[in-house]
Amino acid sequence: MSSSELSRRTSTPAAEEEQDASRPSTIHPRATPKTRSRWFCRVGSGVLSDIRARAPFYVSDWLDAWNYRVVPATALIFFANVLPGIAFSLDLIETTAEYGVSEVLMSSFMAAFIFSFFGAQPLTIAGVTGPITVFNKTIYDILQKRADAPVYLHFIGWVYLWAAIMHWITAVLNFCNLLKYVTLFPCDTFGFYVAWVYLQYGVQVITRQLNADVQNAPGPLVSIILALLMLVTAFLFQYASTQPYFYRHARRFLADYGMPISLIATSAMAYWGRFNAANAPTLPVGGAFQAAGGRQWLVKFWEMDGKWVGIAFPFGFVLWVLFFFDHNVSSLMAQGAEFPLRKPPGFHWDFFLLGITTFIAGLVGLPAPNGLIPQAPIHTTSLLIMKHIPPEKDEDAEKQAHLDPRDYTERPIAVVEQRVSNLAQGALCLVLLTGPFLHVLSLIPRGVLAGLFWYMGVNALQGNGITLKLLYFLRDRKLTLPNDPLRKVRRGHLLLFVAVQLVGFGATFAITQTTAAIGFPVVIMLLVPLRVWGVPRLGFTPEELAILDGPTASPFVSIAPFKIFLSELNCVLVDDGVGTQQKSTFAMATDGTLLGVLVLTRHGDRQGFYQDPKTYAVTGTTITPLGTQQTYQLGSLLRARYLNASSPLNIAGMNDTLVDQNQIHVRADAGGELGVIYDSAVAVLQGLYPANRSYNTSLANGTDVTGALGGYQYIPIESVEPTNDVSLEGYTLCGAFNDATTAFYASPEFAAKKTETADFLAKLPQYLDGRPVTLENMYNIFDFMNVQSIHNAAFFDALPPTYLEQARHLANWHEYGVFTSSSLSGIGNIAGRAILPGILSNLRSIANASDPLKFAYQSLAYKPFLSLFNMTGVAQAYPDLAGMVNYAAAVAIEVRQSGDEPTVRLNFRNGTGDFVTYNLLGASGDVKLSELAAHVSPALINTTAQWCSACDNSQDRGCGALTQAAAAALASADASSGGGGSHQPISPVGAGFLGAGLTLAVLLAMFGVLVFLGMLTIGRGSKKGHKGSIHSEEKA
Repeated sequence: MSSSELSRRTSTPAAEEEQDASRPSTIHPRATPKTRSRWFCRVGSGVLSDIRARAPFYVSDWLDAWNYRVVPATALIFFANVLPGIAFSLDLIETTAEYGVSEVLMSSFMAAFIFSFFGAQPLTIAGVTGPITVFNKTIYDILQKRADAPVYLHFIGWVYLWAAIMHWITAVLNFCNLLKYVTLFPCDTFGFYVAWVYLQYGVQVITRQLNADVQNAPGPLVSIILALLMLVTAFLFQYASTQPYFYRHARRFLADYGMPISLIATSAMAYWGRFNAANAPTLPVGGAFQAAGGRQWLVKFWEMDGKWVGIAFPFGFVLWVLFFFDHNVSSLMAQGAEFPLRKPPGFHWDFFLLGITTFIAGLVGLPAPNGLIPQAPIHTTSLLIMKHIPPEKDEDAEKQAHLDPRDYTERPIAVVEQRVSNLAQGALCLVLLTGPFLHVLSLIPRGVLAGLFWYMGVNALQGNGITLKLLYFLRDRKLTLPNDPLRKVRRGHLLLFVAVQLVGFGATFAITQTTAAIGFPVVIMLLVPLRVWGVPRLGFTPEELAILDGPTASPFVSIAPFKIFLSELNCVLVDDGVGTQQKSTFAMATDGTLLGVLVLTRHGDRQGFYQDPKTYAVTGTTITPLGTQQTYQLGSLLRARYLNASSPLNIAGMNDTLVDQNQIHVRADAGGELGVIYDSAVAVLQGLYPANRSYNTSLANGTDVTGALGGYQYIPIESVEPTNDVSLEGYTLCGAFNDATTAFYASPEFAAKKTETADFLAKLPQYLDGRPVTLENMYNIFDFMNVQSIHNAAFFDALPPTYLEQARHLANWHEYGVFTSSSLSGIGNIAGRAILPGILSNLRSIANASDPLKFAYQSLAYKPFLSLFNMTGVAQAYPDLAGMVNYAAAVAIEVRQSGDEPTVRLNFRNGTGDFVTYNLLGASGDVKLSELAAHVSPALINTTAQWCSACDNSQDRGCGALTQAAAAALASADASSGGGGSHQPISPVGAGFLGAGLTLAVLLAMFGVLVFLGMLTIGRGSKKGHKGSIHSEEKA
């Protein structure tokens, strides 16, 4: 094998082995301070990555809007965005006289226009909401106490400019990476706060009318009636949409348009009968396209005195804190785990755009828009495409024939990801600025807006995590589903978790009621470090925290509700240049039904070991407690993703409490790194199926016995010995592979890399304890440095901060060069070629409805991942994956039924974070299983004999027995031919008998054919046969 057959790779970013800062990690915990500066090594890379990732979908973002779901989504979000925004601003409008309805509508239009045309994630709705009105009003109150106060809008203009500059710096320096720490804990708490702010503002809309009504007129009473009528009517529509009345499309109509119909109908009630005579207060509006007070639209804030410019800076910082949390959380919630999204997000770029809208708002005197809660997730919800899911099939045919249609459920299968609904609701805001529509707007009673506030507040509370946990605590345990995840949380710890959230909510809500309200964004932001450093110290187990909390958004599509993958958000600690390019870039498509999954994992952390750089023969090693923790957490993640009943990726029909051994098949490599791989598989299975007291048995004497360790479940693992099975270690004892490795070391490219890295390698001997310092030995060099950095504090302190990453980069280059080939059938791909037949077999079994297999799992070394990513086109599409995977890395290949043929989807988790989806075979979206099989089939090593031939081995791993069998067969053939191997002529007598026999056989065969065709008869059946022939002709 010449070196030219091996695939070659240029330098890749150090992000290959990116590490999460959270423990456990393959990087020593104290490495964090030394590597923190790497966040800034690629300035602007996050913004550029977002643009590159989203640009391919820009046209489809408009074309995909040709869907009915866009119409109700536009109507719903228009009413849910504009009217609350105006109502929120009423206090600001009436107090400052610097803003009016025109400013609120113009701000909403500007945000919708910019984010629809230029944003990375157009599903996020931006507009004017409560926090910004509180912020602006507080600044106004502070300035009014100063005798030398500047012009209010000039000061606000500088506040917005400072905040905009911080927005741009944040985006360029990739500070959105910090979103990896934002979990459901702060999001639920903030959402709970926003819901109560809605309820409070609804009450304030009413109380202001009561305070202003000194003559005890009926107007406020009518407003209260209208508010209650709006609240009740909207919920009646919502309730009716969930009941078994009318057709399904009628119920969907009620769900889509119930709130707008309620608002219009309730507003009309104010002008009916005696209600009209009460003259209930309505919205105050100005002239068409006119700024408040008749001022000019352009705010010349640069004319303000210099000292106030500096004073505006801290206010700008507080606004930046508010928007960093509020906008990004709303964007995360709009892309939540419950939504099967297919197009990539772009947090860095969207936050950069938010800086532009903030600056423009200050320039023209508008309230600054930002992401809205709950409007953003409401928008995505309204764009869901639902599928009517029947109950699981019953083996009893009679029961199946009488299924209760109420047992059918609806499940979201796709989201109409497009830009039109956001733009359309923004355009309607612009339409409202015209005279006739401003008049219509002025007819809406304030009481109706109060009812709208209450409806949205109660609606937000219903789905909030804090509310759901409180309701679970109050529910009768006998009426609680046995598979409810909260059952696994101790009740005391459940209450403790909720209590901490309520304390955070109380602090935030309380400060907004005081003169210190300007600082409420800081209190909100403190919820994040409280969750990261405070909550884990309160005695929660990892499993309890996984149930009670988790990341807000999905990695990309249909991810379990407890997860978020950091690289999807460009949260790369080492190199942020590939962020969103790692994500799969699916066009919007129907997910189909998840049939099952095949999982491949690398082992967890272990002690050091040595492998020969030419033959890759290994020495022994042992797994560490850190390694078992890493792999156990991986198993827990897989459980939450695929077995949790509330997960969108739940595998239907798979037991989630006690393992059904017919549904799962596990294999572990017993060769490479010896027992480490097998032990890692055991830990993964512990997380996948934890101990359960239901794992018990009743003895004949009536005694109930629970399994050891609280119901520990023993799942059989097929231990694959390399001497007997080549599938998991195709490279071991492969002569052709060893020759190719030697050729790689002798190649000009390798020589050039040696020259390039000579200076770095010359600095390493003092750290390697006598180990050979050569490029050929690069894997062992890196492995020693990595293990010592994790487990040896003195080594870690002595090693220069960049050396480990430099060694990792060279090891990645080295191993990718060894374990890949440019040709699919190249010997460098032998690890992938050997393991793929088993992978395809598992995938076909999962796709086969008559096969009970749903979860196939193989525990491996790192080498097969290199070949697999190369052979399936993943490494070519995502160069950051062209290297060694981390400890506890995992590939999850999902099998789905979409249409008539099963498809597969590749998801990958590189040791930390969650799974993210990658494209296979250069395609965009799921790939048909048959296409994957057809692509790799020419290169597969299906049998030991094929491996022996490909590796040119005639002695090892069963090849010796095959060689002996082949030799014996050849000898037998030689013996049967007389041993001489030459042709012996037949005798004349034998030839005569042979000729006569052949002639007789031919005649008998011809006779049989004639009889069969009816052209020849035997005996007296000719007449009957004739009739039969006529009958046959008639039938013909």
